Amino acid sequence: MLVIDLPPEVLLKIFSYLHQRDLVHGVSLVCDVWNELSLWPRLWKHLAFNLAYDDPDQSYSHFAKINSFVCTLVIHPTHLYQILGNYLFAFSGIQLSNLEYLHLTDPVSGYLVDTIVQNLTSIKYFQAYFGSKFDMQRCLKLLEGLKMISIDFGWYGPQNIDNNLIRFLTKQSCLKKLVLRGWYTLRSETVALILNDFNNIETLYLSNSEISNLIVNGNLPIPGLTDFTLRSTKFDDTGISQLVKRATNLRNLDVIECSNITFKGLTEISKHCPHLESLKFGNLTFIINDRLNFSFHALAEGCPKLKTITFVGMKLTLDDDIVCLFKSTKYLECLALSDCDTISDIAICALGKYCSNLKQITLKNCHKISAYGIMYLVKHSQRLQTLTIKSCFGIKDYINHSTIELSDKTACVVVEDDITGTRQKTKLQLATERIDVFRYSDLSYQHSHLLTLDMTKCENILPRTILSFAKMCPDIRELYLTMNLNLNEVDALCRKVFDTCIFLGCIKINERVIELSSIKTQDESICIT
Repeated sequence: MLVIDLPPEVLLKIFSYLHQRDLVHGVSLVCDVWNELSLWPRLWKHLAFNLAYDDPDQSYSHFAKINSFVCTLVIHPTHLYQILGNYLFAFSGIQLSNLEYLHLTDPVSGYLVDTIVQNLTSIKYFQAYFGSKFDMQRCLKLLEGLKMISIDFGWYGPQNIDNNLIRFLTKQSCLKKLVLRGWYTLRSETVALILNDFNNIETLYLSNSEISNLIVNGNLPIPGLTDFTLRSTKFDDTGISQLVKRATNLRNLDVIECSNITFKGLTEISKHCPHLESLKFGNLTFIINDRLNFSFHALAEGCPKLKTITFVGMKLTLDDDIVCLFKSTKYLECLALSDCDTISDIAICALGKYCSNLKQITLKNCHKISAYGIMYLVKHSQRLQTLTIKSCFGIKDYINHSTIELSDKTACVVVEDDITGTRQKTKLQLATERIDVFRYSDLSYQHSHLLTLDMTKCENILPRTILSFAKMCPDIRELYLTMNLNLNEVDALCRKVFDTCIFLGCIKINERVIELSSIKTQDESICIT
């Protein structure tokens, strides 16, 4: 059977996996039948306009055929203005009648807002950025007539328009998500009014560095708030304590840039957020007494539903504490650790052993982690799809960097710190684990889920370590590396990786993108060590 003989429903299923650019510039040109199938409504429900068309100025004729199917549109403001009929390239019949989500990728001008309000009356989700001279007061007035569910506005003007914002919110009875990026003149008292009076708002994102504890003054509960993000150095332990006591239904909490929230605040989070699923916390201003009075076990018990954890700068955090957290977070799917300079392979091995649902891991500036720990993690995290390891200088040679000490009663992984010369042991509990942890030369196991491996700025890593990762994870689609190699060694490494990872189309090494087609198949004499 030829491809052209496949039933339409099978072809549509195949087309659904293609990039929309391929549908426009490839599938639609094959034959009349394929052209008709390429216009199937479900293929165009979500559209990134600039990515779908090679030359947007010449693609409006195609867009005119599928625009009524589009529910989500990501587009440059200039192109939106053109297709709405206000420019010489305009086509008739473009209504965007079902459009609900609009994301404008570049700063927006005032006249475009008028055009949007006049033509796109069905939008409910609006994301855009505005320059410092933009008249936001007039913009909010124009948008009052739309029934918005989500507003995500970046604005950096000097005017104080708090009263206009409150008036706009009063008219938006359906608004559930409010994201204000910038808004430097926004007062804490205005935010307090929003939290107290607009109970329909479930998601609140503020990136104003002047926001203080005044936003949570009061005793009334905030039961509707489930997602809270704040970027402010003036919000501290007192503020977070008051917030979590009033908003007991929080599911997502991001205070990673609130540098004055310490472990005291984290303790309050663990006491009052039983429904928390995502926590992003940074502690760059470390105070030893705060750390000693905090228990990771209490965090795991108090927030048992955690799926996403991001920790930045957790100074002097012990491996045993992190292991305790990993043992209790059964639903953990995404983990990011940055500037956690005391975390070693002990915690990483525990992560692979106890967190079976992990899909995404990011490690940055964690220098005590070695290639052994990462390989153990990859081998045991069988749902892992994305692994990002950046600026971790302990990722070196997986043969010589660590050793195993075995005895009748215990087994340990000994990791040596190249800077301090200290040696730290990782205890292995089970006899089977003692034998299995570092059997990395046995490549009979292959990880079939890992799709992206990013090891940029891990400059001490050796090529044979990369090859070991490639053999363990042959289905990788994206690979990013930073390595101290000459051009011939880079080409030799890439050739071997391409031979192993059959779905890999290109590799980015030292900011250089190497395509599979550019690697010669001959000249195998170069030795990789």
